Amino acid sequence: MENVAGSAGVAGTKQGIAATPDGYSVILGAASTIAINPATNTAADYDPLTDMRPVALIGYTPYVMVVANNLEVKTLGELIEYGKAHEGELTYAGWTAVGEFARKGLENRTGLTMTPVPYKGVTEAMTDVIAGRVSASILDISTALPFIRSGSVTPIVMTGPDKSPALPDVQTIDEAGVSDYLIDSWIGLFVPKDTPDEIVEFLNAKTLEALQGQMATDRYADLEIERRDYNVAETYDFMERQVSGWKALIEEVGPAE
Repeated sequence: MENVAGSAGVAGTKQGIAATPDGYSVILGAASTIAINPATNTAADYDPLTDMRPVALIGYTPYVMVVANNLEVKTLGELIEYGKAHEGELTYAGWTAVGEFARKGLENRTGLTMTPVPYKGVTEAMTDVIAGRVSASILDISTALPFIRSGSVTPIVMTGPDKSPALPDVQTIDEAGVSDYLIDSWIGLFVPKDTPDEIVEFLNAKTLEALQGQMATDRYADLEIERRDYNVAETYDFMERQVSGWKALIEEVGPAE
């Protein structure tokens, strides 16, 4: 493993793209480096679907919207009604670009208005949500679950179309009546564009085999990471949806503040 720092992951991604396409150099990519950077960072002058080949999805993490308990709302619909009745009072804790895109996209689709409150990290942000000093936030379920399970915050909606096994009673965004909205997190493997088909297929098969082992299964359960056993074609389709979806959202809402 080689961790190449610089330009929010752009440097490492470009080094992987330029590697010899022999299957021995693999790029570890996430939504931020593969789907978001090309739409927001001029240094990311690569096309994630033509300059590299998706191999496998090795982890998927849904996002969830949580609110301060003192709001006494249980669903997104109730939050929207609260916002209408208390104009200008709702605030939103954010510390990442993903969180900002999530807020803007949700506001555009629901009419919600939440004043953004920037934080350096999740600890400070969630401390204020728990205390009721900030109204809401959208974050990955792995980070949110300890706060949810302790009763410190209230989960009101999953920001994707799928139910979470960890939060089966929480509405999906589609069930809440919001269409064309998806905020999630994932990690995938990629190789340079000229890597032969048989090598890509081999790497996909071996990755899925490893992820089905007991060690990985147990660890994923601990971290509330979902496994998606996609073949090469399914992985490409997933990445195509992610790249186009994030590009459309970013063009719609503009750069993160």
